[in-house]
Amino acid sequence: MIYDEAGFSRVCTALLEMSGFTTGILGTTFSNLDSSDVGVFVTSYPYGAFMLDEIVKKRNIPAIVLFDNLDERFINILHEYDNLYCMIKPLDYEKFKGLVHQLLIGSQVSKGDYRIL
Repeated sequence: MIYDEAGFSRVCTALLEMSGFTTGILGTTFSNLDSSDVGVFVTSYPYGAFMLDEIVKKRNIPAIVLFDNLDERFINILHEYDNLYCMIKPLDYEKFKGLVHQLLIGSQVSKGDYRIL
């Protein structure tokens, strides 16, 4: 599930679907979101930061957060969640697809590998 600005959401969707993943774009409301239908949540910081507590903590969906610049607030958010992974833009698309794949199959993901890329 992707929640991001329209342009990047389309790019991310195309990239993942070309690799065989099923994707969806989440609107501004997620009250009807069924956690069993979502394997990974992808968003950017700070664009989707307000959703992280609901998605990652309450619904226990692993998330990948993409960001341009590190700041202290984001570092603090990163330490709050065990199933939150971060990647720096511009993305290494191969690593991004690899991380999505690992999370979807439930593979053990080393925080050292993907805590901040």
